[in-house]
Amino acid sequence: MNIFNSYKRSRFFLWVNITGLAIGLAASILLILFVVNELSYDRHLDGYKRIVRLINVLEINGETRHFPITLRKAYTDIPEKIPGIEAATQIYNYGQSELVYETKRFQNTKILLADSRFFRIFKMKFIEGSATKPFESTNSIIITRQYADIVFGKNENVLGKNVSLDERSYIISAVVEELPANTHFSFDILANMELVFLYGSMNGLEFFTYFRINPDASLKEVSASIETEYTSILAPFAAQFNGKAYGIVEKLSAIYLRSKADFSLGKSNNMKFVWLLTIIALLTLLLAIINFVNLFMAQSETRMNEIGIRKTNGAGITDIIRQFFTEVFYIVLLAFASGFLLAIMAAPYFSQIIRKDIDLIQLINPVFILCVSGLFALTVTLSAGYPAFYMSRFSPLDILGKRLKFSKRRLTSVLIVLQSVITILLVSYILLINRQTVHLKNLPKNYTPENVMMVNSNQSIIKSYLSLRQELVNTPGIQQVSAAQHAVGGGTSGQGIALLEDRENSKMIYEYRVHPGLCELMGFQLVEGEFFKENQPDSIRQIVLNEAALKLLGLSMPIVGKQVEYKGTAEIIGVVKDFIFEEPTNPVQPLVLTTYNSYPAWVYIKFDKNIDRIKAQELVSGVFLQFDPEFALIPTWNEDIYTAKFNNLNLQFKLVLIGSLISVFIAMIGLLAIHLYTAKRRTKEIGIRKINGANAQSIFTLLSWDIIKWIIIAGIIAVPPAYYIASAWLDNYANRVSLSWTIFVLPVLVQCLIALLVTSGVSLSVLSQNPVKSLKSE
Repeated sequence: MNIFNSYKRSRFFLWVNITGLAIGLAASILLILFVVNELSYDRHLDGYKRIVRLINVLEINGETRHFPITLRKAYTDIPEKIPGIEAATQIYNYGQSELVYETKRFQNTKILLADSRFFRIFKMKFIEGSATKPFESTNSIIITRQYADIVFGKNENVLGKNVSLDERSYIISAVVEELPANTHFSFDILANMELVFLYGSMNGLEFFTYFRINPDASLKEVSASIETEYTSILAPFAAQFNGKAYGIVEKLSAIYLRSKADFSLGKSNNMKFVWLLTIIALLTLLLAIINFVNLFMAQSETRMNEIGIRKTNGAGITDIIRQFFTEVFYIVLLAFASGFLLAIMAAPYFSQIIRKDIDLIQLINPVFILCVSGLFALTVTLSAGYPAFYMSRFSPLDILGKRLKFSKRRLTSVLIVLQSVITILLVSYILLINRQTVHLKNLPKNYTPENVMMVNSNQSIIKSYLSLRQELVNTPGIQQVSAAQHAVGGGTSGQGIALLEDRENSKMIYEYRVHPGLCELMGFQLVEGEFFKENQPDSIRQIVLNEAALKLLGLSMPIVGKQVEYKGTAEIIGVVKDFIFEEPTNPVQPLVLTTYNSYPAWVYIKFDKNIDRIKAQELVSGVFLQFDPEFALIPTWNEDIYTAKFNNLNLQFKLVLIGSLISVFIAMIGLLAIHLYTAKRRTKEIGIRKINGANAQSIFTLLSWDIIKWIIIAGIIAVPPAYYIASAWLDNYANRVSLSWTIFVLPVLVQCLIALLVTSGVSLSVLSQNPVKSLKSE
């Protein structure tokens, strides 16, 4: 391209410019696409602005907790009392089960139960069946097209087919298109809510409740009425825990990122994390643009003679302005095109890192295109503005007579400092996340999830559990076998507990229902008493408490043998150390372990340390097939449940690390180019210094100090905001690391070291030149 002929002498600067801007733009595009995807959750649903969810706020045991599950009365009582409600539905998370069709078995089928008005709230595309009457009977179920293809085959007509779930027969009454990935919940099977009441009373907090507000009604007023009505319904429930409870409404679009609830029906994230990524994306882009503008302005000074000659030959200011803007336009266009290409090429690898699909269709979103166009115009204007409007105004005599001094060099220094401030802030944040993650991972778990396989059982396994357990125990390589209704480290049940002498003052406590032997298998650490024994009498309810539960009840050891109110009178037989069963970021909550001899939802198998996971599956697969020839072993490892608690922190670290490495790279190539330009500009000065006796070391120090001093100044500027950001971020964690000076000082030292390594080659090259030759050069 002819446009590049003007840069024959400074091609290095040119390609550094293009490379830095392209990489920065590509990184920013990927981060922004991730942010756009996060912000899009549930917004594709019809009328999402008029859909709200009701959640509970419980002020019990001296703390406030938000739960997204409500009483059944929120659905049966509220809609008929508030005219502005167009429709209501509740969802019950049934969990995962085994689906059987003829001789085929499909484990881990995700099942939700819902009321018949579900599709008036969440409008889905029906491929077969009708939304007006989705459940023809209690045993009717709805299946997604994607899961129907897995079970029955591609595009098979499945209406009316019979399948089995937990040995109960069901008829498929409809097939629907699966919900998009950016929906806060999903399902394979949707079953009739009436099923849940076949298994007993549901008088507690069990249901996710949604309302669609009439378009003619005030969303704010109807939401307030729902909150008021539900709070009155909650009063008797809250009274049994001697606490306060009320309902609040949150918009559907706020559930994924802004919900106050402690857990959710499906996926969730944090708006603070989205803001963080947005800031990183903008900082990375800003860094790339600053670098581009700075280098372009610096190298434009080398073209002063060209400007003087053009003006001498009759070129006007308008001609020079047009020339510079045309050149910069094509250069920036090349950089932006390269950036988009890099983003598209890197998208699959970026998706693997964040474990989410990146929707490249957003690249043609009108809003996105408008923003990129504005950014393009801004980059061209800032880059071409200095040489076009400032340098073109000088007279040819001043230019060719070299009587000019450029105030712009101060601006270059300011931009270098700004680059360094951004880089120091990002590196500080990396160190902070890493320290906090290490701190949380080093917290004592007080149990041993390692080498523990969990197998989700079906009805055949449940009926044969005792025989299965005996076969597994006799298998070499297996240490222990037990079972539980809950997955340790996963969800719990919520119950009430009280002292016998104060039965009315019930307190809320979490519960794990376990079989005898599970506590020993999981390595729970006894502080006092003993664990559950086999064949204990049913006449006495026995429980084991953790240390947090003792504090909750105001009890102190020795405690074994004391009785409390827990589903009747219960005897405390043991106390375990607090172990991390929820998020490690929060204090351990009160927990009760109860013996549960029926329905072992999970079979736990503890292996020897030398048994790897593949070998472990081989050992147990044959045993399960003895009791169910069609059983498909899909194990869950308890250690994975624990490590998954750090997924968000690990993701933050990866994304900030990527952004920081790219920012450091951009900043350093910018420093290199500026240093190269500065060193060339000072060639004669260096020659004079050498002739006057200056040694190489002193000149090297002089050149290096020109770079280091700006980084030190940047460090002084960056430390206060870095401290503020670190303190604010750590406020989100109850278990938090203490701030250390290394978080703030180390990034400055690292950047100084990198800057020295990057620029030392240029400095040494300048020092190796013959001073006489330098003085002769123009």
